[in-house]
Amino acid sequence: MCRVFRWKGDPEAHNTARVAWSTVVKTKEEGGLGVKDLLLWNKACCLRLIWLIFFRPESVWAAWFKEVILKGSVSNYWTTKPSQSFSWLTNKLLKLRDVAYPLIHLRIHNGKGCRFWVDNWSPYWKLEDYLEGGRSSLEGQVQVLSFITTIMFSEESDYYKWEIRGKTRKKYSTGEVYQYLRGIVEVVTWARAIWISRGIPRQSFHAWLVALNRIPTRDRLIGWGLQFPLICLLCNTTDESRDHLYWGCNFSYQLWSLVASRCRINPLRSWGSSLNQMKTLPPPNKTQSLTLLGWQATIY
Repeated sequence: MCRVFRWKGDPEAHNTARVAWSTVVKTKEEGGLGVKDLLLWNKACCLRLIWLIFFRPESVWAAWFKEVILKGSVSNYWTTKPSQSFSWLTNKLLKLRDVAYPLIHLRIHNGKGCRFWVDNWSPYWKLEDYLEGGRSSLEGQVQVLSFITTIMFSEESDYYKWEIRGKTRKKYSTGEVYQYLRGIVEVVTWARAIWISRGIPRQSFHAWLVALNRIPTRDRLIGWGLQFPLICLLCNTTDESRDHLYWGCNFSYQLWSLVASRCRINPLRSWGSSLNQMKTLPPPNKTQSLTLLGWQATIY
């Protein structure tokens, strides 16, 4: 529904998205529009409830969940299965155990609170899976035994810690967990040429579509199975494509040359070269902004 509304303005309309939703929900620096992925955001919010169960025992709801659902021990979270007798929310939280598992580490001191097979206390994560319930190779068992010999036991109680990418956190941040769930995404170098200060939104949006090669040029329309003459309507000499329109076409290049001369830059003939030129414009900032505005206006 979000995807259809974004492209058509009507949630009841047919889906005609030009860009995949997985790209739209990326940040602008990553080549998207910066729209939040609501599915991942919902998971991040649900993980906060799991965090409460493990790290905020004074919470009334967490105490109830521990006593009623987990039978008095938070370690049972890793083994308790969803049930029809549980609420929808409870089952949802139980199904998120695989997502929450890498984030909740058990620090061993006296070892009394550790579940050997299911707790995340070793670098091998869930030993029930790593050792295949004791049926694994001798090499795997030796590795686990070697790690156990490095543990310094004490009289203190075992405790859980919330760890994201190797860093322990004492407070829960929904935004940080959301970024963790998104994973590491490479940034694009052309974002600074598209999303500019004081830019005209519709022109920036169109330039974004051009950068992704998602405008309905004739070569793409034919690729979708539509019957169209492939020739460019502006110059009638070459097949129409994104790279031809910007700026292989004589007509569009003449238009860009007029604008570029006012901006005092040398207009380049290919799309890739022009985009690289816009990314590396020299200062001052006012000149950069005016040049990028002219470039985007010409594209539009």
